[in-house]
Amino acid sequence: MQKKKNIVLCQLGSPKSTKVQDVRSYLKEFLSDPRVIDVPRVLWFFILRLFILPTRPKRSAEAYKRIEFCGFFPLIELTKKFSSKVQVSLGDEYKVLDSYILSEPRVGDVVVENHNCIVFPQFPQFSDTTTSSVKDCIEKKIPNINENGSVTFIPYYHRLKAFIDLSAKRIEEHIAKYPVEELIISFHGIPVRYVTQKKDPYYKHCCETYMLLKEKINFPKENIHMTFQSRLGNEQWLNPYTDEFATELADKGVKSIGVYCPSFVVDCLETTDEIGNELGEELEEKHCELSFIPCLNVDDNWCDAYADFIKACCEKKFEEVEKSELFYQIDEKKLEGYMPKLETKQNPLSPKAKKTIKILFLTLFLDLIGFSIIFPMFPSLAKYYLDLDPSNPFLQFIFGSIMKWTDAGGVNMSSIVLFGGVLGALYSLLQFFAAPVWGSLSDRFGRKPILMVTIFGLFVSYIMWALSGSFTILILARFIGGIMGGNISTATAAIADVTDKSNRSKGMAFVGIAFAFGFIFGPAIGGVLTVINPVDHFPSLVQYGWNPFSYAACFAGILSFINLVILVRSFEETKPEKITSDSDRTSNIGKLFTPLKNKNVNFTNYAYFLFLSAFSGMEFTLTFLAVERFSYNSLDNAYMFIFIGFIIAFVQGGVVRRKAHTIGEKKMAVAGLVSVIPGLIIISVAKLPFLLYLGLFFLAIGSALAIPTLTSLVSLNSSESEQGRSLGIFRSLGALGRIIGPIVASVLYWRLGSVYPYLIGAFFIIIPLFILNKVEQKAENN
Repeated sequence: MQKKKNIVLCQLGSPKSTKVQDVRSYLKEFLSDPRVIDVPRVLWFFILRLFILPTRPKRSAEAYKRIEFCGFFPLIELTKKFSSKVQVSLGDEYKVLDSYILSEPRVGDVVVENHNCIVFPQFPQFSDTTTSSVKDCIEKKIPNINENGSVTFIPYYHRLKAFIDLSAKRIEEHIAKYPVEELIISFHGIPVRYVTQKKDPYYKHCCETYMLLKEKINFPKENIHMTFQSRLGNEQWLNPYTDEFATELADKGVKSIGVYCPSFVVDCLETTDEIGNELGEELEEKHCELSFIPCLNVDDNWCDAYADFIKACCEKKFEEVEKSELFYQIDEKKLEGYMPKLETKQNPLSPKAKKTIKILFLTLFLDLIGFSIIFPMFPSLAKYYLDLDPSNPFLQFIFGSIMKWTDAGGVNMSSIVLFGGVLGALYSLLQFFAAPVWGSLSDRFGRKPILMVTIFGLFVSYIMWALSGSFTILILARFIGGIMGGNISTATAAIADVTDKSNRSKGMAFVGIAFAFGFIFGPAIGGVLTVINPVDHFPSLVQYGWNPFSYAACFAGILSFINLVILVRSFEETKPEKITSDSDRTSNIGKLFTPLKNKNVNFTNYAYFLFLSAFSGMEFTLTFLAVERFSYNSLDNAYMFIFIGFIIAFVQGGVVRRKAHTIGEKKMAVAGLVSVIPGLIIISVAKLPFLLYLGLFFLAIGSALAIPTLTSLVSLNSSESEQGRSLGIFRSLGALGRIIGPIVASVLYWRLGSVYPYLIGAFFIIIPLFILNKVEQKAENN
């Protein structure tokens, strides 16, 4: 007896039922496919579970209810009928099996059970998002199917003459019965980036299908249009979009529109409901009638023709079949007229922008070293100067006030926490008042002169710190460093100068990366270099103020000097004639909270202020919690900040820089705020180092996603004339948050213990999250 030839037809699939939990399981599996959504898995894990699965399944379940019949879905039932009809056409020599990516029977199982198969994905045009997913499912069961030889894979059939001719015939018969003024050929969409960057051939295949259909259909050619449907998220997808294009036609007075979907061969949710129901309702509101043209489905001629296609693929290699008379051949020159060039809305950074950002990256990195290098030192710094310079008037004033206020009998961890909060708030307070001044001066004299002055000032502050033999000199060094650290406004203004709205998220992400690396190297320097006591190596320098923290200060000073040299030699002035940067910073608190014209900017600014207040409080009390609960020393604290920094750098460098504009700045910012909440809760109750680091993981992801995208949201929602003022207030509110946060967190730590600053902070984050949800992002700018 001759062995039958196994033919496996594969479709996407449908949910088990219209119950929300079944639709949720279906969408979870579908949207977890990296072929469908290629966002980095860690980020997509949170986006999918926090923002899509809680809401979308209910809406999708309602859509599936509209198309089901007696508990059955058209895609499944039509595919089964199609397989049965093709089986009849082929005869007993063949065994035709239907299978699915997301429904039973699964394509991988069917292939394993039936060896030596020829697999025919039921997607006419090839795409990694569909056809390659079929191959992935099979490879999970049979690794290396290309080398195995037991499975033959048919990649596409969009130029199959039967598919084109019968589709054209169906369209003509339908519009003869239901005349229309305009005809839309609507394909399923994919992100433009998949075509331009990943070289997916899907767009070309769609254009080939459209060209062949347009030439074949007996209908005025100028009234036949190609569009794309079913987009997801804020990323730019293949366009024009079907719904927008159709409603624009209706707005122009068109009274009847026909729509045919040749990226599907059987009707399903995307055709029957998305086009037949939803688009039909949109057009009806505009007094335009939709004429939905069904797919080929189980047309007898189509089933017979597809059987002939299968026979040909069984007898010859696919490469030979597609060159045979069964397929239309494409004139590439003619195709160019049907294939508009795709361009993404995100412009690449110019060479000057890249060079500028690299230099500013170093500048911001060093600014944050000055800000964060002291973090792991706070406990030992306080103890050192209390022993070295107990009669210092500044030290007596700070600790005397703290002990008097707290009724403490002596110096303890609570008073040291408050000491750290005071020093941290002092540095931020100076930045708060200095930033708008530096920004205004940079608008007048240029970015480069101001950066040179401030970086030199930072260099001086580090040298003073290295020689701070008394607490007075330390305070003076931090005073100068805080003022000079206000140049962040000038640096970010320069980034705004060399970027536009489509790539500003990318530019601002480098700001975030610089902050991340500052968090890696700043605390690391502070932790590692204080373990090595400079006094032991150069005891003769003690008379000049040499102290246990001098190595860390000298290292930061050397980096500042190198940065100054690079800035003088390589930085090109960026200040435009028309100032649109964030130089309009202000230290006037009344102005900060005065509403701007754009409510979206107001909401983002307030959300950023509240978020940073809570987050900076965590920054300043974290080392004290680690010392109190886990007896961490300076080196242990350094490891902790290194961990945070690497997570931030990874997320901002690998996710925010590449995906913020495509996913949407608002969605990414919301995901960041949500991620911070479990981090704060876990840290509040952590009794083991593992739990502490787990909490830090969530905090790092949250801050990495939120800070640069909130910056971009302000810029994207501001008009050109309001850029400076909006971004200036944004930065000023951030600086104010870094003043208030450490003080409040330190007071909570002292009054309530180490648990409550983090627990209260977790609930507090809900407020900026609620505010941010009111923001309506407009990626094209207002």
